[in-house]
Amino acid sequence: MARPFLTDAGKAALLGAVRAVEARSAAEVVVAVRERSGSYLHADLLAGIVAANLVLFYELFSPWEFSLPLIQVAPTGIGLLVGLATSITPWARRALTPRRTRDAMVRTAARATFVEKGVAGTRGRTGILVYVAVLERTAEVVADLGVTRAVAAGSWTAAIARVAESARGGDAAAVATAVAALVDVLAPALPRSADDVNELADEVGAS
Repeated sequence: MARPFLTDAGKAALLGAVRAVEARSAAEVVVAVRERSGSYLHADLLAGIVAANLVLFYELFSPWEFSLPLIQVAPTGIGLLVGLATSITPWARRALTPRRTRDAMVRTAARATFVEKGVAGTRGRTGILVYVAVLERTAEVVADLGVTRAVAAGSWTAAIARVAESARGGDAAAVATAVAALVDVLAPALPRSADDVNELADEVGAS
């Protein structure tokens, strides 16, 4: 069984990264961890249908003889079992889903979470959501207009790409390191003011 992403140590590391960024910049960071970004029912159905057809093919063309009831029931039963097994096997769901589809689901879920968490509600429009998608093994960084307008596009693209890459190993500490490194591009463009107020709760949410 794969170890959980958000252990106590991992949560503490991510929270520390959030506070490190906010201590040196005007950015407000929220981290959301999600086990998956879509239903993946298509992957479960695909696995079940393929398995059912393989069983039926074997029954029809095998040198062994099978009874009519078994020919009718076995493919459906095996298909259901394989579909159920796929539904609890993250790597199988990833393998049966094109990368483009997975990326699109992550982007959509990240933007929905950005709105849900109220990250766009800061006074200077400096909210940043770090959305970690565990099954997809990636992370999406969604920044408000105050960030994207202030930070050089090339530097920001490279920094958030490192955050996405850090999630591939399923290690929260690695993601925390990449999140903390965002301050290197945020601090020069969005320095923390003396009267800075923490507008978004420092939290690492999971669901």
